[in-house]
Amino acid sequence: MEMQLGAMLHVYKGEYGLPSIDFECLRALCLLRFTRCPMDVQTSSNPLRSGAGKLPYLQIGNQKFAGYRQIKRVLDLEGYPIDAHLSTKQKHLSTAYANWVFTNLHAYYHYFLYGEPHNFDTTTRGLYAKRTPFPFNFYYPSSYQREACDVVQVMAGFDVNDKLDKHEGDYLVVNAKKVVNLLSRKLGRKVWFFGDTYSEFDAIVYSYLAIIFKIALPNNPLQNHIKGCQNLVNFINRITKDIFRNEGYSSIKLTKTPSGTEASLTASERKFMDSDLNTKIVAGVGAVLAMGAFAAWRGIYNQLTTRSSTDYDGIDYEDDELEEGLD
Repeated sequence: MEMQLGAMLHVYKGEYGLPSIDFECLRALCLLRFTRCPMDVQTSSNPLRSGAGKLPYLQIGNQKFAGYRQIKRVLDLEGYPIDAHLSTKQKHLSTAYANWVFTNLHAYYHYFLYGEPHNFDTTTRGLYAKRTPFPFNFYYPSSYQREACDVVQVMAGFDVNDKLDKHEGDYLVVNAKKVVNLLSRKLGRKVWFFGDTYSEFDAIVYSYLAIIFKIALPNNPLQNHIKGCQNLVNFINRITKDIFRNEGYSSIKLTKTPSGTEASLTASERKFMDSDLNTKIVAGVGAVLAMGAFAAWRGIYNQLTTRSSTDYDGIDYEDDELEEGLD
């Protein structure tokens, strides 16, 4: 299994200047770029081909390795371990810090990107839908919302399906802000968290903070808090511009008037907004047609069953009970 021959990492395409919109994809990309692994990246991928129904996945010949952990294991075996330059003590600290960040930022990330209804409906759903082939783009993004429901329920103790006033988002925000403050102090003026050497911990922090900081969500309390930590902003921007200088992507180019306010939509932004509107229109028409077809089918079915009732043995079968039995 030669890494140089035919290896391909499949990830979601980026937005807002990032190489990917997805945390798992972004830290998998960090593994490649930090270690300078010679591998091609494919951003127009079908997540259903991964074998796990999600991106990222690594394909070498006919073999597929889905998910960050499997990808990292392959890179380690092929001679591209991301923590190779760390001392034994630093490796232990990297693992401990990573678990700590995961505990406090993972629920925030999942809630505000996928669980918070307004954020998901106006922003996140569209980002994933545009990167998923038709017709799966109509329902596939909801799989991330369902996963977020499980993550938030376990890690934060509330259900995102409950009414919005029962969402304990403040609890997530307080913990996330504490993490950002401690990360800012930990980084200080260093280039990397462990000095002059990159680590898996740098990849994890960058992947969380870059997405939270860059993606324009209607409700994102941590974004302004990150802005107040200039060294973390520099950390995010430096990796984005230097390491991913050829992979960052943005379909929206906003211009500013002399007063500092946003000008009218540019051509690229109009195209982005129009495509988002078209997606919603097509989805709505598809839903209406599906409901109409179902209603028509039920009407024909009821007529047929009424006409042929003399052929039955005298037992009335309720449609709802039959469907429940099939379920």
